[in-house]
Amino acid sequence: MKKIFFRIFTVVIIILALVFIIRIYNDHKYKDTNTFKFPEYYKDVTDISLYPIDIDGVDVTYVDEGRMQGFRFVPKEKSHKGLVICFGGSDGGPNFETAKRLAEEGYETFALFMFGMKNQEQTLTKIPLEQFEDVISYINKNIKDNKPISVLGASKGAEYALNLASKYPEIDNLILMAPASYNFAGLDFKDYGSSWTYKGEELPYIDIKKSSLNSFFKNIIGPAIIKSPISFKETYNSAIEEDSTSQEKLIPIKDVKANILMIVGEDDLMWDSLAMANKIKEQTPNAKIYSYKGAGHIFAGNGILDLGKIRVATGGTAEGNEKAKSESRKTIYDFLKENHK
Repeated sequence: MKKIFFRIFTVVIIILALVFIIRIYNDHKYKDTNTFKFPEYYKDVTDISLYPIDIDGVDVTYVDEGRMQGFRFVPKEKSHKGLVICFGGSDGGPNFETAKRLAEEGYETFALFMFGMKNQEQTLTKIPLEQFEDVISYINKNIKDNKPISVLGASKGAEYALNLASKYPEIDNLILMAPASYNFAGLDFKDYGSSWTYKGEELPYIDIKKSSLNSFFKNIIGPAIIKSPISFKETYNSAIEEDSTSQEKLIPIKDVKANILMIVGEDDLMWDSLAMANKIKEQTPNAKIYSYKGAGHIFAGNGILDLGKIRVATGGTAEGNEKAKSESRKTIYDFLKENHK
C-alpha cells in the first residue's frame, strides 16, 4: 500500500513540476503577444471619461436617452447622407474607434453600448432587442438627415446587429465583422440564458455549455492550466453539432431587406465566422462576403491576446491581420459610399 501511495505521489509531483516548467516556458514564449496598443478606455470600457472626444473636425457628445447610451459624432462637414451606428463585441465597448474613423471621413456616426450602462442589462445576457427602439426614437426626433441607416457590428455586436435587422426594417445596410449566423448563449454564467430577448421572451440559442467535453478540455481547460492560448472556435462548433435543433437557433433573416456586407478572417479562432457568413448567405443570397487569408477574429496583432490571467487565440498572423485591416477598411468605405449617396 505504501509503495502504491508513493508511486502516485511521485507521479503527481512530476506532473506538477512539468506544468510549472511549461507555464514558465509559455510566459517566455508569449511575452510579446500583444503587438498592438490598446486604447486607454479598454481599462474600463464603461468609463466614458476615458474616451478621447476632442477630435479635429468632429463634434462628439454623449447621448443618454433611455436605453440608448453612447457617443454621437457629427462631422463639421458632413459629406455623406444618413447615419452609421456602430456596436462593439463581447467586452461591451461601443466600437468607438470605428465610429470615430468614419466620422473623420464625413459620416455622421454613433458608437453605442449594447449593455453595461445606465438603463441597460449589466452583463451580456438577455439583452432586449427593443432597446434599439430608443435609438430609432432619438434619430427621428433629433436628426433631419437620418436616412439611410447603416448598422456596423463586430463579433457579438454582429450577432446583435443581424437580430436587429430581422426586427427593424428601418435598418437599410448591415456591416458584419466576424459575424454569427446563430443566436448563442450569453456570457454571464451566473444568469445563464440567451444573449437576447424580444417581447419578453428569450430567443432560442445554442447552449455553449453543451459542447463536447473533449473539445472543452483540449481547447480551453488544458491550455488555461499551462498558460498557452485558449481557443473557443471548436467549443462553439461542437455546441452547434451537439444541438439537434440548431436550425431553429439560426437568426431568421430570410425576409431582411437590408444590404449586407460581411468581413471575415479565414483563420478566425474565436468562432468560425467564415462558415457562419456562408450560412447567412444561404438565407440572403445577395449578401456579400469578403474573406481574408492569414487573418483572425480582430485583424490586429499576431493572433494572440494576453489578457493577464489568460491568453486567447484570436487567429491570423501580424502580417495577415494588418493586410486584412487595411483592405477591409477600403471595402467598408466602398460599401458605405455606394449606399450613402
